[in-house]
Amino acid sequence: MPQPSLDLNQLYEAVLNGDLKGAVEVTRSALDAGVDPQQLVTEQMIPAMDEVGRRFENNEYFVPELLISARAMKGALELIRPLLAERGIQPVGRVVIGTVK
Repeated sequence: MPQPSLDLNQLYEAVLNGDLKGAVEVTRSALDAGVDPQQLVTEQMIPAMDEVGRRFENNEYFVPELLISARAMKGALELIRPLLAERGIQPVGRVVIGTVK
């Protein structure tokens, strides 16, 4: 059960803003508080990357911001991946991002 003072929206914001250190810290705190790792991915990280994609499409974010946000999410996932593997949850696929000039 999450601690009342733990704001999971901070993970969303950290990924959205490309804050690697913040994403890792919030993820670690959430996991220590007993938050379901899959919940962190599906309710915070994926929606944050969806928003990054929307901003990219609207020319509000550019490739550097997209990559920085992806790096923040990857850092948080490094903590979560082993926990999901213990439960037998496997990746669905791989995302490849590229640009054409």
